[in-house]
Amino acid sequence: MNIAKRALTIALRHPIYIVIYIGFLSVMGVALMGEVDGGVQASETEGARARIAWIDRDNSAVSRGMQDALAQTDELVPCKDESIALQAALASGRVDAVLIAPAEFGDDLIDSARSGRELPALEVAAGSNMQAAALASRRASRMASLIASQTAIDPQMNISQVVANVQNLAGIRANVESIEATQEGSAASRLAFYLTFSSYTVTSSVVVIAGVVLAAMSEPEVRRRQLASAVSSWRSGLESIAGCAALTLSVCAWVAVVGIATSGAAASFAQLAPQICLALISFLAFSVVPLSLAYTLTQCGLREEALNAIANLGGMVMSFLGGAWVPLSLMGPVVQTAARLSPTFWMYDAVTRSLEAPSMTPQLIGAVGIDLGIIVLFAAAITSAGLVAARLRVSER
Repeated sequence: MNIAKRALTIALRHPIYIVIYIGFLSVMGVALMGEVDGGVQASETEGARARIAWIDRDNSAVSRGMQDALAQTDELVPCKDESIALQAALASGRVDAVLIAPAEFGDDLIDSARSGRELPALEVAAGSNMQAAALASRRASRMASLIASQTAIDPQMNISQVVANVQNLAGIRANVESIEATQEGSAASRLAFYLTFSSYTVTSSVVVIAGVVLAAMSEPEVRRRQLASAVSSWRSGLESIAGCAALTLSVCAWVAVVGIATSGAAASFAQLAPQICLALISFLAFSVVPLSLAYTLTQCGLREEALNAIANLGGMVMSFLGGAWVPLSLMGPVVQTAARLSPTFWMYDAVTRSLEAPSMTPQLIGAVGIDLGIIVLFAAAITSAGLVAARLRVSER
């Protein structure tokens, strides 16, 4: 046990790594988790309204009908039909767009619709809000097209009736129903995101901190002292790994406490306790992978600088392939296939399956068990490579 305590002492001599890789990354995960919300707030919806200066130089039934229809969907701002006044309204932002119905617009629209010619267009001047101006122009053009379509379909229909029909269509609103998800589901989704993001935290912290410890324990002078002692090399090696395992367990415990406390899962722990425990077990099983990676890298002779570089790059790549940065559903088939070659993918699958499940079932346990088995195989393969590297180093000596 003295060797295990020594391993912990070596780790505590590098507080900067603990602060950065555990503290800072945990805070970053909490900040990003705040952007994730599994619930939808129930609220009334209203279509976007543009501020329009409608200039009617036609004064026909068509132009007046379009004006009344636009008043239902947008805000009509009174403005004088003068160039300076219109330019000032656009420049000051008082209106988003100026729509002008030129003289004879109504007659030209009806004649063009009945004869099959190209429809006349309104004169449009946009302000600084280009999106609002485009929306207003699109709505006005749609109303004109509806008037022309009805006129072409039934040439005998009275123009006033055509305009009335278009106004009725403009007043139609889509029925929108907002569904608010339960708070438990929202907390579970936030916790799932935090645990997935924390794959980067545990990978980088364990590889660096445990790697520094194992590298210090494998220094030639330290090794000579160990060989001269009464403790066997196997026991000293196991105690070193035990100390690093305690460090890894501490990191996982920290991540679990922070995640449950900040995600809101603590409030609903009684309802979600089995699923949360299964997700945390999956995360703990994943932590064996960076521990085995730290062992293998140190047995290959890598030291502090190289461990930092590999931990950061490897952690980011593994987190990306696990869906921590961008959902894998948005990625191409090549990336989705490559993600399956990363242990983070299987940890993500186990965590999300656990926290999305409404209850604990044998099917859920079986699916998560398969994910954990694959993760353990990754760790075993990496550890095997480390054992081979350690054997080769002993042979060289």
